Amino acid sequence: MAPARRRLIAGALLVGTCLSSMEVMVVGPAMPHVVNDLGGAGLYPWVFTTYLVGQTLTVPVYGSAADRIGRTTTYLIGVSLFLVGSVLCALSPSMEWMVACRALQGLGAGALVPLTMTIFGDLYGVADRTKLQGAFSLVWGISSLLGPLIGGVITEWWHWSGIFWINVVPGGIAALVIATQLPFSVGRETGGQRSPSLLRGLRLLADNRTQQTVWLTGIALGAVIFGITSYLPVWVEAAEGGGPIDAGLAIIPLSVAWTIAANIAGRMVTGTGFRRLVTFGSTCVFIGAAACVLFPITRLGLVVLGVGMGFTISTFTVAAQESAPITLRGTATSLTSFVRSLGGMIAIPSYGLLAGFDPSTPELSAIVGLQDGLLRVFLSIAIAATVSAIVVFLRFPHDGSAPVEA
Repeated sequence: MAPARRRLIAGALLVGTCLSSMEVMVVGPAMPHVVNDLGGAGLYPWVFTTYLVGQTLTVPVYGSAADRIGRTTTYLIGVSLFLVGSVLCALSPSMEWMVACRALQGLGAGALVPLTMTIFGDLYGVADRTKLQGAFSLVWGISSLLGPLIGGVITEWWHWSGIFWINVVPGGIAALVIATQLPFSVGRETGGQRSPSLLRGLRLLADNRTQQTVWLTGIALGAVIFGITSYLPVWVEAAEGGGPIDAGLAIIPLSVAWTIAANIAGRMVTGTGFRRLVTFGSTCVFIGAAACVLFPITRLGLVVLGVGMGFTISTFTVAAQESAPITLRGTATSLTSFVRSLGGMIAIPSYGLLAGFDPSTPELSAIVGLQDGLLRVFLSIAIAATVSAIVVFLRFPHDGSAPVEA
């Protein structure tokens, strides 16, 4: 494939990455305002949870489908569902409708990030792929950086539905580029071998220690990052008296640190090795989460947490790809996203119970003891970060790239 064509495909995939990142970050600052507009404050956690449920359940399915029917077809199915869900969310007349449409949006989102990394693995070698990890993290970081601010500005100056409408045009362009430039044969029967079924692939990957560690740690990291991005906006608006823009700005330190750290990690992978990077990153995640508990959502703690996330998550993705056979690359890559979504799916409603959310509560201001409840949430996030660090130190192999027997 000509280099220019590869760059065009990579650019379209990064647009999809931007949408996925924006959707996680742009919604948080707007949701307290959405709740006050539509009512149903008790359903607040489920706006995030149903999105994660849809995303989590489909990530391994998309990964297996990408190995069996090809990357292009699978990606187009995912991005189409994501865009339809976005439009329906923008038209939501009630919180119940919003929750249902977020689930549909999540069903499509399950394809965007894992298939991006899988197709990168098809088009580029390890050295170039680690550089693309940096570009991926840069796009993710910039969109994460701008997402909260954009969400706050759109909500405060226009209307919350705009946070969903902004997905439509760039998502449509990305889908068109992939449909016309990426051959539909890419990924089908890779290397002349038929890819195993999803269950067979899971059994093969589960025997590899690197994969095991990535999965266990990913669940804990998902509980950390989705907990922070979902409940930090509530803390800013309910405990600190800020507005949607303030809630968006609060996430910026984490996003900036994550972006810079991921770019550094992407350049260090080939020379330093996986284990040193993930142990350093896991230590930073633990310290950052602990700081957020001791000094409620201190910005310095968010910076350290972002550094840890940048080092661990980008390194885990490459380690998972390199420890899997070519016929299971899509499955292995998708599972790194799946476990994080699974952790968030479990954690967000659990955190909601700790914070005192109740389905009968009409507004956030009506929740009794909300500030103390949020402190309990942040303590639980710190516990998840501790579990993540312990698993990495005890389980991640010194040779994290030993391939799975196909």
